[in-house]
Amino acid sequence: MSEKKYQLDHKMKLAQDFEAQGKLLHSVQIYNSLIEQNPELIELYFRLSSLYEQLGNLNSASSLLKQILEKDPENKDVRLFYGQFFLRNSKWEDAIETLSYILPQEEPSVSFFIGYSHFMLNEFELAKNSFLNFISFGKQSELLHEAYIYLAKLELNLKNFENTLMYAKKAETMYSNFWELNKIYAETYYNMGMYAHAVLPIEKAIKLNPEEPSIYELAGKIYLKLSEFSKAEKKFLKYIEKIEEVPSDVYTKLAEACLKSQKAKDALAYFDIAIKLDPENQTAITGKNQASTLLNNSVVLDG
Repeated sequence: MSEKKYQLDHKMKLAQDFEAQGKLLHSVQIYNSLIEQNPELIELYFRLSSLYEQLGNLNSASSLLKQILEKDPENKDVRLFYGQFFLRNSKWEDAIETLSYILPQEEPSVSFFIGYSHFMLNEFELAKNSFLNFISFGKQSELLHEAYIYLAKLELNLKNFENTLMYAKKAETMYSNFWELNKIYAETYYNMGMYAHAVLPIEKAIKLNPEEPSIYELAGKIYLKLSEFSKAEKKFLKYIEKIEEVPSDVYTKLAEACLKSQKAKDALAYFDIAIKLDPENQTAITGKNQASTLLNNSVVLDG
């Protein structure tokens, strides 16, 4: 081993030891000096940018990666590393721009990352094209079943419910015990008017992830459609307990469940909250009138 190689390995080991001890600034100093001595070693830039990222200095991390990419724009490893940096930091447009220079047949995961970025930007058709591209070239990839999950979500957003079920089925071999896949099934069946079919997957989703608020809202809506008003009430209350800002329409649905199970007083209280949150909520206004009429009638009858 040459003296230069020995020195490089020794200093890199030192930098890694400092990093393991949490002495990140010491590690940064070593990598900066190593880059001055070995400007051609790309691994040093990767390690230094990762340290800057850990320190929350995203501008320095990005500048460093940009610098090596400008020197060698054809370098696929640098472009991938930089693209993933943008993904980790929710810079979706930058991730798309950086990664789009790599052909999917060369690196199929690029299409997955681009698809994910479009998904996060709510650009569902573009995301769909990228995920389908990924599936064409990434049949052996460990990301394959995850891509099917995203395609199911996309099709659900695009209201293509048959396609949603098709992709959900493809994801099931790996993700049958993933709460979100079960929620996708439940939401799809709900949108198709197949309310009884939605019960099993929504209950499974709750069992798999009882801390996720959105599942309880969906469960409440399903049970409301099935006229299981007591269950609907419980699920809506659980949802309200778990989030800070509850939308007006959730209180409206909760009030409807109470009204249908002859709890006019509770219904009136919830309709009032719904109207306070959204004075234009016509469903709640109508419901409040119905609840008030029922209460007044019961007072008259009791009298």
